[in-house]
Amino acid sequence: MQERFGRVTVTYEDGADKLENVRAEDEKIRRLVEAEYDCSREAKVSWPVLYHLSRLRANLTEWLPIRKEDTVLEFGSDSGQLTGGFLTKADRVICVEESISRSRILARRYMQAGNLEVYAGSPWEQLQRLDQSYDWIVAPGILSDAGKYFGGDCPQAEAVRRLKKYLRTGGHLVLAADNRFGLKYWAGAMEPHTGRYFDSLEGRGTTFSKRELEQILESSGCGDATFYYPYPERWFPMAVYSDEWLPKAGELNQNLRNFEGERLLLFDEEKVFDRLIADGRFPEFSNCFLCVTGQKPREPLIFTKYSNDRAERFQIRTDIIKGLRENKVRKVPVSEEAKEHIRELKRREQALSGLYERNGIRVNRCELKNGMAYFEFLHGRTYEARLDELRGQKDYAGLSAELLAFKRLLTETLEPELKSFKKSGKFVEMFGSPSFTRAYRGAEVNNLDWIFGNLMETEEGIQIIDYEWTFPVQVPVEYLLWRAVSLYLHSREDIRNLGLMAQLGISPEEEELFEEMEHHFQLWLLGGTVTIGAGYLATAGRTIPLGQMVREARKNRMQVYIDTGRGFSEADSYWIDTEPDKQGVIHLELLLPEGVRALRLDPAEKTCLVKVKRLLGELGGAYPLDYVHNGRELEEQEILYTTTDPQITVPQLVEGTGRIYGEFTVELLCPDTAYACMNLLNRVRAAERIYQSRLFRLLKKLKGRFRS
Repeated sequence: MQERFGRVTVTYEDGADKLENVRAEDEKIRRLVEAEYDCSREAKVSWPVLYHLSRLRANLTEWLPIRKEDTVLEFGSDSGQLTGGFLTKADRVICVEESISRSRILARRYMQAGNLEVYAGSPWEQLQRLDQSYDWIVAPGILSDAGKYFGGDCPQAEAVRRLKKYLRTGGHLVLAADNRFGLKYWAGAMEPHTGRYFDSLEGRGTTFSKRELEQILESSGCGDATFYYPYPERWFPMAVYSDEWLPKAGELNQNLRNFEGERLLLFDEEKVFDRLIADGRFPEFSNCFLCVTGQKPREPLIFTKYSNDRAERFQIRTDIIKGLRENKVRKVPVSEEAKEHIRELKRREQALSGLYERNGIRVNRCELKNGMAYFEFLHGRTYEARLDELRGQKDYAGLSAELLAFKRLLTETLEPELKSFKKSGKFVEMFGSPSFTRAYRGAEVNNLDWIFGNLMETEEGIQIIDYEWTFPVQVPVEYLLWRAVSLYLHSREDIRNLGLMAQLGISPEEEELFEEMEHHFQLWLLGGTVTIGAGYLATAGRTIPLGQMVREARKNRMQVYIDTGRGFSEADSYWIDTEPDKQGVIHLELLLPEGVRALRLDPAEKTCLVKVKRLLGELGGAYPLDYVHNGRELEEQEILYTTTDPQITVPQLVEGTGRIYGEFTVELLCPDTAYACMNLLNRVRAAERIYQSRLFRLLKKLKGRFRS
């Protein structure tokens, strides 16, 4: 049976579509594909829609060095999340997918592709029936699905062995897997296939450690595989690292990606990643792996970073290539519209070179080749690294001096081109129309990325590494300075309050204006695109921090402090469970050690309303205990607390008291409710004082006489 969708044919067995159990979201995805829906234009998108239709899905494999004469087999192509990245590069792309429904979605999605064939049904039967060989076999889901098709001790190795038979000489097999010990699972993310916490770490689910993958590959005859590490995970990766180019501290800061459901947040993953990086153990804890078997290219790609979560005319990726002698930096367009942006980089190099070199600053040389821009891989130390060294030494005076030196360098470099600043139409388009209150100067052409990470000290002097954001638009020099310092301070909380902006002559009012400019500039770069980060804020499942979990766990607990003559302290305290009965009453019974002089009960760790129904001490018989508190007394022994540290203190226990009995009700209140109750109570008490005052009684008598 064959169906035609534009130029694409879907082949499957007659009648097989009638027997298929179509998954719930497929019909919705089909309708969206037919409507040419773009999920990057809408903030609140469901997880299934993002999973199937986000263009960022292709970042996992789009960078692979597929040649225009190659044939690619996508084994388990699903609805075509990765397919688009192959169609523009390969001679033929053959997709094999078990689901007929999703094969139809794929064909509709790429119906104008003349080099695409789609086969639906049992993937292993289709593979055998086609009986072809391929330059690339991309099978991202086969490791997790192998158990459905093969038995034995290691069904994954059997699956890899069978796929390998269909590779041409010199061909490559590409596999993907979630890491059993990925850091996100330690931090509280659910295992993606089971939807339960810690299944991955405890050996359940379909995840694999790096060592397990190495063993699978070795036993299947693919021991020459190269490991890559997509980040932050394999659904929407924005960077791909390798053993020859591992992440640096501070780079792994996009860790929340729980679109599919809730997750815990047991620690700060960025900080833990930084420690793992420093210890050389990032590969063991990467959230996922991409394995590429086969002979390495003479000049392999060892790192790539995607910048395609923005307007199409700016969508590129930046590669680091391991050259025979020197590494190379390459910028590649990943959309048709971005090709002009890449060509423009050479013109920007030429424009900036004449401006900067007069002050001894070089611009990283750009060479255009095959529609891509190549740059020198420079060696040296960035200005950012210099500042971080001073920051690490807590040499804040030195840090301030370096920033002032940077200001002089920037101003002196641009000085020959500086003119009185005037808002142009281009400026308003890019930066809005801030209300400046002072006169500025600015150059006619500006590299907005005059930032510390792009300024490198090399043996040949200072060089500008990257100048992608160079535009023929005049901006104040002070904005360029603010932008560099602001980006630097963003992830360095320890130095934000040193007053560095003021030392550089930038006032708080100017900071607000420049922030407004930057906001408009970022919107201009996006061109209406909703980033994956913004989509996360609007769509993601609930994230439950550790502090919230602790507070919830302590909801039915009470902290008891005892004073044996040294006062109250955490060391002399303990927690007790206080589960209320069906009427909501907490029954308390405490045994006291000898020598206790005073007692303190902390009934909650939130604002609350407490009613003390009974509080007794036992000394031969029971006697009522006198207590004080830090709340506000209401009627019938109720206490309103607006503090998050409510206390009930028995300041003097009769010597020899060995047991305490108590009955309480504790009702937790949100702070706004507690404060509203307190304000209302204050007004009632104020009214009562007025009503009981001599003046009010006198006025009341006079009013009665006038009536009579």
